[in-house]
Parts: sequence; structure tokens; C-alpha cells
Amino acid sequence: MPTPHRVAIIGCGLMSRNHIRGYLDCGRYQIVALADLNESAMHEVDQQFRISPRHYTDAREMLKRERPEVVSVCTWHIGHATWTIAAAAHRPKAILCEKPMADTLGRAEQMMVACRRSGVKLAIAHQRRFLPAYTLARTLIAQGAIGDVQLIQSTGGDGLPNYSSHQTDMYRYLLSDDECVWVMGNVERKSDRYERNTRIEDCGVGVFQFQKGARALLLSDLVPHYYQGALIIGSAGMIQLTTQHVQLLNGETNGRWQSHVPDGRFYKVAEQGEQFEWLEAGAAQADELADWIEGKIETHRGEATNGYKALEMIHAVYESARCHEKVVLPLQTRVNPLDIMVESGHLIPQRPGRYDIRAFLLRGERMTSDDEPDAHA
Repeated sequence: MPTPHRVAIIGCGLMSRNHIRGYLDCGRYQIVALADLNESAMHEVDQQFRISPRHYTDAREMLKRERPEVVSVCTWHIGHATWTIAAAAHRPKAILCEKPMADTLGRAEQMMVACRRSGVKLAIAHQRRFLPAYTLARTLIAQGAIGDVQLIQSTGGDGLPNYSSHQTDMYRYLLSDDECVWVMGNVERKSDRYERNTRIEDCGVGVFQFQKGARALLLSDLVPHYYQGALIIGSAGMIQLTTQHVQLLNGETNGRWQSHVPDGRFYKVAEQGEQFEWLEAGAAQADELADWIEGKIETHRGEATNGYKALEMIHAVYESARCHEKVVLPLQTRVNPLDIMVESGHLIPQRPGRYDIRAFLLRGERMTSDDEPDAHA
């Protein structure tokens, strides 16, 4: 049996559990070390997964001592670039970073530069690329099952960067990674709202135009019920996509919705229900990462360029609102345009009082994340 890849985890909050479960479920890794500012978070991981990695409250010390082959960066968004760059300096074989890739495009760009110069493979955890339903929908579209894609309709919530970066990544994946060429959008921000220490809007809308003709519409915090997935409208049919189901309607289905519920390599939908997407996607993402490390495949579905472009499309919505124009990609602004609008006085909250919608994830007496960009919370 091949020697498992040695993994170190930076940040032991909620999302780290998905990474760890994926590594363990695919059977090709060993979790050797954890780093977090809170000992209690690391002990909870040990108990949940019945593992005994070494604990560190200093992630740089962990990287220096352990020399892991794989590093997962699972901090809050503001720490993604800091810890990816720090990990890359120790030259692991690969880094898997949570999404959104970074808090700004400039920092995301630095992550890719740091990994490139150190010869490190970098992937961003847009794990839904590994869902069987998403891949089936992508295949049907590529085969022309609904003709030319004309419109992808999707919804989101809890701010654009975290939730809806999954949606912008989904658009590209469904369209065989076609390039987005322009974005137009607008936002409302009358409260001082944050998500995992990242400034977010109260609600927003984005329109995305793709090179081969498809267009996507995103409504965020504008409808009461939102979900990961989309309605895809083509010239010869439609697909209704969720994380578990693909419903197809075209001439060959005789005007009726044809339902598909594809199982994964590691889990079955009927056995796992709502947990299927988290379990299957995490394991499949980790399994493909091992193949990439071992040279069995040329790239990874979550390769950093895809994560960068998903973030770029989100920030282009903010840039469109800031500049009152259609934004042609690639986006040249390397800081967060929403931050510019607020800090310049362009978009002043009318209902002051900063609050973080993820404060419930913090520990002890804290109500906001550490201000330092290397916070592990």
C-alpha cells in the first residue's frame, strides 16, 4: 500500500472538518499536525475524528518542524493569503486553501506567485466541482443536450464572496471553464455587515457574460430561499441543477422533466441525504489532489486559476457598483472595491454598528475575529 501523504491543517474551525474528513475518507493521507490559536478547537478535531496529530498554536513553527507534504489552509478569509504564502515557503507538494481564495485579488495573485516560485501545487476548495450532479450537468451541456446555453439563473445569500463564489465557480465549471468577459452589477449596503471578518453587502445582483455566448444572473440576499445550483436555460431545453439532482427537459424527454440522481465514488445519495454533497465532494477533491501530487493527472479541478477567476467575478460586481459601468475582465483593481466604496465615503452605512454574521463561530468572549491577518479562527 502506498505511503500516505502527510497533511498539516492551519485553522481548526468549521471548514477544516470538511478537509479532514475528505482526507481520511479517500484513504490516501495521514493528518500529522494541527495549528490553531485555540487548543480547544484542536482537541475537538481529535475527538471528532479519533486522530492524534501534534498540536501547535504557532503555524509557522508547525510548518518548520513537520515539513508536511500537504497543507490545508482553513482560516477565515483574511488569513488565506498569509498562510498560503507562509506554507509555500516550506515547499510542501500541495496546498489546499479554503474559498473564497483571498480577501482581495492582489493577495490571491500573491498566493499564486508564491506557490509558483516554490514549485507548490495550489488548489482552492470549490469542492462542488466534484459533485456527480454538477459533472453530469456539465457533460450534458457539452454534449448539446439543451442546445446553446443562453442563461444560467442562480441565487445566493450571506454576502457575495463566501456563498456566491461557489456560484461563479459553478458557472465556469458548467460551461467547461469558459471565460467570463464582462460583469455588470450593483449592491446595497446600509448596515455595517461582515462575514468572517470580510466586509459584505446587504444584497446584490450580478450579470455575467461568457465568451461563447452564455450569460448568468445572480441574485444575492434578494429572495427568501436560495440554494447551491441553478436553472440553466438553453436554446433546445433546460436543466434544473441542485447539489444532488439533475433534471433535464428537452425534445428527447417528450416535454417532461427527466430526473437523474447520480451517486459518487465514495458515497451514495440515498444513504447520506443532505450530507452527501459534503461527504462526497470532500473525499473526491482530496482523492484528485493525491492524483495530482503523484503525477497521475496534469491538473486539478480546483487549481488556483479557477479559484482566482471565481473571486474576480465577485469583485467585478463590486467594481461595477463602484464605477457605475460594465466591467471588462480581467479586473485590474487588486484591492476589494467594496472596501474602497465604504472607506472613501462613497457608500456610508446608514445604520452604523459593525457586526459579523459568523460571530457564532468564535470562541470564548470574542465577538469579532482577531484583527491580525494570521488569525486562525
